[in-house]
Amino acid sequence: MQGWKRHHTIWLAMILGWISIYMIRMAPSSALASIKQEFNLSYAEAGLLVTAYFYTYLPAQFPSGWIGDKLGRRLVLSLSSMLWGILSIFTAFANNFHQLLVARMTTGLVQGLYFGNDRPIVAAYTPKGSAGISQGISFIGIGLGTVLGIYLGGLITSLMGWRWTFVFFAIPSFIVSIMMFALLKDTPSNGNGGLNSFLELLKNRNFLLLCLAGIPCIYAFWVLATWAPTIFIEMGIGNVMISSLLASIIGIAAVPSLISMGYLSDALKRKGISRKLIVVLDIALMSVFLFLFGYALSTNSSLVSLIAFYTVISLLYWGFVAPLYALLQEMIPSRLHGTAFGLMNGIHFTGSLISPWLTGLLRDLTGNFVWSVYIPAVMLIFSSFAVALISPAFSFRERGSKALAHP
Repeated sequence: MQGWKRHHTIWLAMILGWISIYMIRMAPSSALASIKQEFNLSYAEAGLLVTAYFYTYLPAQFPSGWIGDKLGRRLVLSLSSMLWGILSIFTAFANNFHQLLVARMTTGLVQGLYFGNDRPIVAAYTPKGSAGISQGISFIGIGLGTVLGIYLGGLITSLMGWRWTFVFFAIPSFIVSIMMFALLKDTPSNGNGGLNSFLELLKNRNFLLLCLAGIPCIYAFWVLATWAPTIFIEMGIGNVMISSLLASIIGIAAVPSLISMGYLSDALKRKGISRKLIVVLDIALMSVFLFLFGYALSTNSSLVSLIAFYTVISLLYWGFVAPLYALLQEMIPSRLHGTAFGLMNGIHFTGSLISPWLTGLLRDLTGNFVWSVYIPAVMLIFSSFAVALISPAFSFRERGSKALAHP
């Protein structure tokens, strides 16, 4: 143990930021049944409420790194975290479905500025050779925020009503805002060239393959993250609090999976094995277990089987994240990190644009969630194949860190 270092403080700040984001982002999932009932919504409309967040979150990803480069990442992170807290309170006072949509879309816009600025900060402060573990540890806030968002959201909704969930969840964002401003120091400008940076990345085959591979993964995540509480309720768990606790497994799984797979990818890289291998195998296995989960739903299997499959899927989802972002970090020059992280995450989240809504629509049409699970299972096969195609295609030996420099 080498003691607490500067980069550990950076990781901690990013973890807390992600916790705040995901508490507010996941709040509608556990409250969806109550919101649906209060505003007399169909499953498709309830899914649209969740999806609306991503209609603005996604486009905000693309300029987020560039904005941080121009204004300073500390300013962007501290200001945006304060704003999404204020917007969470506004959400609690929505009087109709349309006001809820506007509040969620505005929240998505503000939170969309985070990713393209926090990843470059993590990359800049992390010691060489620790890209996997740094991406893993600094991302565990997503899992913790998911747990708190789903479980505490369900608890507060059960005891006090869904509106209070958004009020309480606003509080951490103000704490995060103060911490970001007080603890962070801006990294030097990386020379981001605006449009030229986007064009340089979009001409690169390996970068595009990484981007395409993430779309089905995000689609699959938001099928489960949005609808798992409802799925468990419909499978016989009538209590919102218990169903939310079970659904929050997808967040709990993030902590061990992100850390262990980030560490493993670093260890394998030192032995000459590409991080690509972990990503390919992990996504392929996730596809298999999604098929099993869908089959269990179609045959009304025991709740124990469903929970077991759901737990494995959750572990596998987070398993590819740290190696994938470490792969990106090492593939491209640091001057493009802000643009690359924001652009790739934005492309990944195109999978979220229709995922919650389409899942709700299929539930309306078929009367169950079976095909809603089978669809991402098929998509993930193509995702695993796309990662395998990264040059050198179907080779999993490490060949250095400059692969992306030669499209």
